[in-house]
Amino acid sequence: MEQLPIVRPGERVVARSDGKGGLILGVEKIQGREFAASAEVSGYVLDARLLLNVLGSLKMPGSWFQVWCKLMALQDANRANDKDRDVPRGFVKTNQRDLQARCNLSVASVSEASQFFAHIGWMRTAKRGILQLNPWLTVAGTSGEQEKWQKLWNAADGPACIIPHADYPTEWRRAREAEKKAAEAARRQEKVVTLRQRRPVCRASA
Repeated sequence: MEQLPIVRPGERVVARSDGKGGLILGVEKIQGREFAASAEVSGYVLDARLLLNVLGSLKMPGSWFQVWCKLMALQDANRANDKDRDVPRGFVKTNQRDLQARCNLSVASVSEASQFFAHIGWMRTAKRGILQLNPWLTVAGTSGEQEKWQKLWNAADGPACIIPHADYPTEWRRAREAEKKAAEAARRQEKVVTLRQRRPVCRASA
């Protein structure tokens, strides 16, 4: 067995197909911390350690973390599968019901997690049943591929990426609950107009 490559600070291991069904491991420099500062950066901007560091710090329900991990797992970035894939590399083919079954979670849990990650700009709905995870966060590809995915995201007015602080999920939940209560209170205050009933027309007897 060949010795695994030595990974130094600021580097990461990448796996590429050797064209014969095997993988070739290599090491490349990480240029990923830029994504937190700007969405205008192009090229390699993935830093898995930084992303996991953010996820590890967030005080969010375990179901949210579960949904995000499942989305990442469904994002098949292997070039060898290009001919057989249903959606372009960097995209995810799934929906709420599919995620519910895969994660063994309730509809409400999957829906809330999806809304949160869309709110902070980590994913968007490309079209019905197709999601695009933020290319600045998740997909590893060549600089040309990165620019392509990033342009698709920007052209669709994808949400700006937020790197939330630890308590942000709780704050987001409270804000949503307050909005729901305000909407419910406003609905109750709406005046109800009672329509007059039309009196039946009495025909004169002959």
